Amino acid sequence: MPENRKIKIKDETDKTLYEVKLDASTENKKMNPVLKGFLLLLAIPAGFAIGYLLFKYL
Repeated sequence: MPENRKIKIKDETDKTLYEVKLDASTENKKMNPVLKGFLLLLAIPAGFAIGYLLFKYL
């Protein structure tokens, strides 16, 4: 993919042509699979613990 992409937008009401520059930093980055697995490993027991506490005290 190109680093700097440009999009041209034409406004039909006043015949103005806008040019928008998209930076690579605004693109969505994929999450690291190791970090994703680690967060999932932490989220499952935390969900069970929160569910247990809610069941016990409510």
